Amino acid sequence: MSIKQHQSPNCSSHSCSCHSHSSDSEKDCTHAHDPLTLTKGEIAVLQDLVRNSYLPVSRFVMSSSKEKEARFASLAPVYINAIDDSLEKVKEIGGVLSGLEKKRLISLDYDIPLQNYDYTLHTNSVLFAYFTETVNEGKKKPSFLCDTAEIELGSIALTELGEKVWAQIRHEYDSADKANL
Repeated sequence: MSIKQHQSPNCSSHSCSCHSHSSDSEKDCTHAHDPLTLTKGEIAVLQDLVRNSYLPVSRFVMSSSKEKEARFASLAPVYINAIDDSLEKVKEIGGVLSGLEKKRLISLDYDIPLQNYDYTLHTNSVLFAYFTETVNEGKKKPSFLCDTAEIELGSIALTELGEKVWAQIRHEYDSADKANL
């Protein structure tokens, strides 16, 4: 689905050269942007966010107990639907989430976990167990830098632009439904 980005006082395009994140000049942006293309998967995630307000996300991190600067995000973003989700499935939804973040429709916040949410699907997942086992195997080798497997728990939220895009999607679907009556 393509969403047209019209002239807007709140321009948020990556390629827009009339503003930057550190200025207020984006209020003066008065040009039209290319259509924003969304996949079915991206629309489904936006719909889930509209329904739930926030969704859980995590990031698998390898670190060293000896070298404090040695800390690497090994898999992110991680969204798990079932405790036995495969790496391929998690990477697929991670790609969708990364795409939405790149389009500035969602924020992925690994330092803001959801209050009262049980992250057991993430912490007890087959995938995190495999990740932990891999790090533990690696630390048996003297040249392996990282010796600790960690999981950072966070949240996914719609951005202001994401809310506007969702409103436009709803409007287009409602218009199409009325046209089919």
